[in-house]
Amino acid sequence: MEAFIREVLEQPELTPELFAFIKADRGSTKFFCGKIIRIVSERRPDLLYPYFDEVAALADSPNSFIKWGAIATLANLAAVDAENKFASIYGKYFGLIESEAMVTAANVVGNAWKIILNKPEHEQDITKRQLRIPKNTYLYKGEPSPECRNILCGHALDCFSKYFELAHDKNGILAFAFEQTHNPRKQVAKKAAAFLKKHRPQE
Repeated sequence: MEAFIREVLEQPELTPELFAFIKADRGSTKFFCGKIIRIVSERRPDLLYPYFDEVAALADSPNSFIKWGAIATLANLAAVDAENKFASIYGKYFGLIESEAMVTAANVVGNAWKIILNKPEHEQDITKRQLRIPKNTYLYKGEPSPECRNILCGHALDCFSKYFELAHDKNGILAFAFEQTHNPRKQVAKKAAAFLKKHRPQE
C-alpha cells in the first residue's frame, strides 16, 4: 500500500481515479482506495483539498467503511480549509454524533479535536454536542445499547483531552469526567479518573 500512497503523493492527478474506483467498484478495491485517500489527507491534506466535495459525498455513503474513512478525511482537510468549505457540511457532520450507529458517532468524536484546533470558533458547539452523549441512544443489533453509549463516553474523554486548555466550558467537561468515574465500563471509569487527575484544579 505504501507504494500506492507514494505514487499518489508524487502524482496527485491520480486522485480522481481513486474516487472513480470507490464509486464503481463492488468488491474490496474501493476500501483500498478509501484508505489511500485517508492516509494522503493525513500527510498532505493540501493535495486532497481540491476534492473536498467528493470526500463530503463519501460521508453519505451507505457503506459504513467508506463513510468512516470520509469522516476522518474531512477532519484532516480542516487544516487547509482556506475557503471554509467545511461550513456547508458542519451541521450534517456533527449531527452524526447523535447517529444511532455508535461507530459512526465514534469516528466523528474521535476526529473532532482536529477540527477544533483548526476552527476554534466551533469549539463551544462541538463541546456541547459531546456533553450530550450520555443522553443519546445508540443501537446494537437494533436495540438500545447502554454499553455503546458507555464506549462513546470514553471516546469523548479522549477528545476533550486533546483540547481541554482551549475549551470555554471547562467546568462542564470536568463534571462530565466526574460522572464517568462511575461508568460501568471499567476502562472508561479509569480514563475519567486519569482525566480529572490531570485537569482538575488542585485544591
